[in-house]
Amino acid sequence: MRDEIVIKLRIDMLQAQSKTLAEILAKALAKRDSNEAAIEEYSSKLVNIRDKIEELLWVLDEKGGGLYSYSKLLLLEVHQVTLPNSKKRESLTIGQIIDKLKVGELTMGDLPSNVGDRVRKAILEMKKPS
Repeated sequence: MRDEIVIKLRIDMLQAQSKTLAEILAKALAKRDSNEAAIEEYSSKLVNIRDKIEELLWVLDEKGGGLYSYSKLLLLEVHQVTLPNSKKRESLTIGQIIDKLKVGELTMGDLPSNVGDRVRKAILEMKKPS
């Protein structure tokens, strides 16, 4: 039980770091004279954090983590998305992206390929019988 709590806290911490890094990366990408090395470093860190979160989710899933199931946490993953109507980049969770897809504010074509893959994965996870 204690291990499960520690894993959940670690996941929460990593998700917060992921969101912060995504916002920093978005700002770096928005600058015209951005440092390519910095962008690459932030991107790499973001991928590493997401990999760690997936590993921890797998461990929780194996232990029957309940509230912190993989599919539920996948919906909370944050990505930078450019909204087609406003041309403004926003930080949205996978769940928010799915909602915007449902109402037609976004299309799969509006999403970067990696985000589209995560959205598809989340939708498949949601459809799995519990």
